[in-house]
Amino acid sequence: MFAHRPVSRFRDPLNRSRGPGGVLLPALLFLICSSPASAQVAAPAAGAALRPDTPAPVWLDREGKPLPFTNTDELLDFLRTARVVRYREIRGITRPYEVQLEKNGIRMRGAFNYATEEKAIVTLQRTGTQIGFRDTYLFNLAAYELSRLLGLDNVPPAVERKVAGKRGALSAWIENAMEEATRRARKMEPPDVEHYNRQVYVMHVFDALIENTDRTLENVLIGPDWKVWMIDHTRAFRRSPEPKNLEALEHCERGLWEKLRTLDEAVVRERLKKILRRDELEALLQRRQKLVEHFQKLIDERGEENVLYTLP
Repeated sequence: MFAHRPVSRFRDPLNRSRGPGGVLLPALLFLICSSPASAQVAAPAAGAALRPDTPAPVWLDREGKPLPFTNTDELLDFLRTARVVRYREIRGITRPYEVQLEKNGIRMRGAFNYATEEKAIVTLQRTGTQIGFRDTYLFNLAAYELSRLLGLDNVPPAVERKVAGKRGALSAWIENAMEEATRRARKMEPPDVEHYNRQVYVMHVFDALIENTDRTLENVLIGPDWKVWMIDHTRAFRRSPEPKNLEALEHCERGLWEKLRTLDEAVVRERLKKILRRDELEALLQRRQKLVEHFQKLIDERGEENVLYTLP
C-alpha cells in the first residue's frame, strides 16, 4: 500500500539488523529482565487494535482451552479476586512469580511483578546513567491502562493485588507463547512477515510514548497466532518530555494514530493520576504531543498513504 516504502521493508527505528526472513528486530535491549519464561493467549486477528466491532481476545487455561470470560472486565475481576493456589519464582532480575489462580472452577495463570526500586542516580548496562531512577510494578498497571485508552489489545490486562504478602501487579499469562529471543534462536519466520513487522512498529510507537527503556528480547512475546505481545514495563514512564529516536519513526498504525491525535488529556490524567507521579504524567503527555506533531509533519510532507497503515 506504500508506493515508495512498503511496510514489509520498514526501516528499523533503532537501526537494528534484521532477523530471519527479513523480520525487523524490535527496539530491543539485551539485558535479561523480569518476564515470564512463557506466556499467554490466542487472540483475534494478530495485533489488531481494539475497535468497537472487534471481539476481545480469547484467553486460555494452561491446557490451551478457552476460558469463559466474555469481556475484559470479567477477566480483570478474576485476576483481582481469584484464589492464589500456588506460586513460584521465575527468571528475571526482579524475581517475578508465576501464579496459579482458581475461582468457581476456573483456573488460570498469571504473572506477578512486585518491583519497587528507586534511586536518585543509577548506571545501567544498556541505558547508561539515569537520574531519578524508578523500577516499579506500578508502571505495568499504567502501561495497561494507557494501552486501553489507545485502543490496543496487545498489553496483557493487569491489576494491583497482593500475592505472598507482597503488593504488586498481576497480569494475565499468555499461554503457548514464545519470547522474541526464542524465535531468533530457532530462526523461525512469521507466516506473514509484513503483518509481523506492522505489529512491531506499533510497539515502537508505544515504547516511544511511554519512554520504555527496557524492551528486551525477553519481554516481547509471540502468541501461537503470531500476535506480538508487549510485557514488563517496570522501567518505562521516565521523566523526559522528548520521545527517544523520534526521527526514526516513519510510520504509524492508522487506528493508533487517531487515538493519539484525539486522546483526551483530562481522561488520561484521571485514569493514571493514582498510578503515576505528577512529573511522570506530565512527561507522558508532552511526549504524546511531540509524537502527534511528528507524525502530522510526516503526513503533511509525504502524504497520509505513505505514513499510515492499517492492521486487519
